[in-house]
Amino acid sequence: MSILSIYTSAGRAVSLSKGEERELKTGKVYLTGGGCGDPGLLTLKALEVLRDCDVVIYDSLVSEELLERTRPDCEKIYVGKRYGSHAMNQPEINALLVEKAGEGKTVVRLKGGDPYVFGRGGEEFLALREAGVCCEEIPGITSAIAVPAAAGIPVTHRGLAASVTVMTGTAAEKDGQDRLQMDFETLARLEGTLVILMGMHHLQEISDGLMTAGKDPDTPCAVIMEGTTGRQRCMRTLLSQLYAEAVGQGFTSPAVIVIGAVAELELFSEKDSGSEWQQILRRTDEWELGLILKKPLTGITVGATGTPHFVQKLSAAFTEKGADVYDMGFMEIRPSESSLPDLEACGWLVFTSPNGVRVFLDKMKQERKDLRILYGERIAVIGPGTAAVLEEIGIYADYMPEIYDAAHLAEGLTEKILAEQRDGHKDKTPAVFLRAAQGSASLPLIFTEKGIPFVDYPIYELEIQQEKCIASITKEPDYIVFGSAMGVRAYFEGMERAGFVNTKSRYVCIGELCGEELKRHTESHFLTAQESGVDSIVECLCEYNAMAET
Repeated sequence: MSILSIYTSAGRAVSLSKGEERELKTGKVYLTGGGCGDPGLLTLKALEVLRDCDVVIYDSLVSEELLERTRPDCEKIYVGKRYGSHAMNQPEINALLVEKAGEGKTVVRLKGGDPYVFGRGGEEFLALREAGVCCEEIPGITSAIAVPAAAGIPVTHRGLAASVTVMTGTAAEKDGQDRLQMDFETLARLEGTLVILMGMHHLQEISDGLMTAGKDPDTPCAVIMEGTTGRQRCMRTLLSQLYAEAVGQGFTSPAVIVIGAVAELELFSEKDSGSEWQQILRRTDEWELGLILKKPLTGITVGATGTPHFVQKLSAAFTEKGADVYDMGFMEIRPSESSLPDLEACGWLVFTSPNGVRVFLDKMKQERKDLRILYGERIAVIGPGTAAVLEEIGIYADYMPEIYDAAHLAEGLTEKILAEQRDGHKDKTPAVFLRAAQGSASLPLIFTEKGIPFVDYPIYELEIQQEKCIASITKEPDYIVFGSAMGVRAYFEGMERAGFVNTKSRYVCIGELCGEELKRHTESHFLTAQESGVDSIVECLCEYNAMAET
């Protein structure tokens, strides 16, 4: 009987004992570290498996941008666990991994940081081995080291700290109560750096416990919130003031706590005579420097909702203008499982979103349809964003309405089709709609009213990820941007279920349909971008913010 192997992150095969031998399922699971905030910190190997996997099962701290690296047909399952709220408990996650691998699928279990640093990756590995599922761990950059570094704090430094201890600040249930599992007597005697992850909800207990155990109240400390992202904030203080200052300055999870002499260091602020930027800082007074650094949306927070592609583009555009962007995307694209219709039998291919074009091109590849079959086909698009996705592969739209919505697309296109029919062109079905299952009713309605046949092919379906929707609801940025009426409904229905009322955010939407849906849910004034594009949304908000400041 052959000896089966489980492969480790280092590529070493670990042989199972004879008592553990069993037939491996055809699928495989990769326990994958997603890094700590900045999606650019993902390893090349993690990127490789993400691009090729059938299923990704991911946690709450995983960047939406990482999920964008997967195939359009990849199944995405959220199993995030945050303080006081678990989408799925650990035994259920273990069972889900085994189930998906048992279906013969390649599964990426995507975790924030490193799977084996307080990520319960070891438990999942053992559960998979027990079930006879092949598993491989791909290390990730842990926030315990990278987040302090991003704030200019090395966790070890000659003369200050020769060692580093990493702890979790979460509580474990004992005797029916949540109690911190920390040996304060031992931790207080350590001379190196203490790094605490997931400790913000017990920060007062941690600081009080260390001082009671003999830790010097004047020990330098730091808290880095949302490290390595554009929203990173760092606070430096003393142990005796740690809790009060963190609360006073609004520091919350996710954050890394650093206790020890290195917390006083701020390496990237040291003067560098050869640095052009440092020379500018030295010869520029504070008022002038403010003018250099200020962007139109500096100091403004924006919540981006919608599909992953939309959230990604929106985030990049707002970040460029200086805003801090919250990922509030909770809509998922599910490509249709049915084959594409006979495109050559249709006169016009009609696209109503960039997502529709992307899914269409992916289905063309999956069904091994040559792009040359589109030769001679005419293409209509709803707006510039949809046209731009086609232009990336050298296809240019034949028609686009002046006003970018479904009603104007239908009105303009039907006029063109009726003119063609008057000229005797009636040999094909006039149009095929390649769009979301939840697309606007105005497109088929206007075609029907004018007696023009069409094929309405739902090329994808939009689904609401309820757990992510709930997680987004309690965020209260200055502005929340909606790209669709469906997103508006899901957001406000989620707030109603949660019993939460957002009294701080102002809403921004695209077009009349999205605006009409907002009116049904709120009496608050909101902003409307007239064109359905990211640039139009950003311009709308920049103009409003400039007026508000004056």
